[in-house]
Amino acid sequence: MSFSFQHFRRFLLTIPYIVAHWLRDHLPFVWKVAESANATLFHLCYAHRLRQIEPTAMQMATPFEMVPIADVPTDQLVAFFQKQPKELYRWFTPHGFETDDIKALQQNPSFLGYVFKQDGKIVSYFFLRCYCNGECYFGRLVDSPYMRQGIGTRMNQISFYISESLRLDSYQTIANGNIASIRSCAKAYRLKPVRSIANGDILYKNCKL
Repeated sequence: MSFSFQHFRRFLLTIPYIVAHWLRDHLPFVWKVAESANATLFHLCYAHRLRQIEPTAMQMATPFEMVPIADVPTDQLVAFFQKQPKELYRWFTPHGFETDDIKALQQNPSFLGYVFKQDGKIVSYFFLRCYCNGECYFGRLVDSPYMRQGIGTRMNQISFYISESLRLDSYQTIANGNIASIRSCAKAYRLKPVRSIANGDILYKNCKL
């Protein structure tokens, strides 16, 4: 009985994720309307608190400069994504990477996207895709020459700090077999498996260590 209840509960937790991705892939017009409404509500509920905590998050990024994507020229972001090795996108396909896709994200107040810069150059990117129901989803990408330098762990720590400060339950999907990502996350928070997704990824809830 206990196992069955937990299994059912885990399934319920994935419904918003499944519905959101289905709408995005099959009914893009409906997805855009829902995303716009969510962005407005999220901004009304969380913008003030976000302004209060962002300075601390940016200090956590030292020695890198942490910059919101809204303050980064769109062409710089597009160029950053275009130069990454194609195999990286086996693990990282959270949104489109064309100019119009990036502009839409820059204008979306519920999409908390940031980059790390070093000497004016983008070396990594991460985001929290937030929902007004109190949930958010993490994603991150490190420029290939800067991998294995602890940047991913630092982004994980900052993402978790932001989500906890905003009192958002945070989740992420990790491809089955992506051991490097799992190890990086484990240094910042505890990963609690929720369930497998249709594409083989595993949905995790991020919990305090």
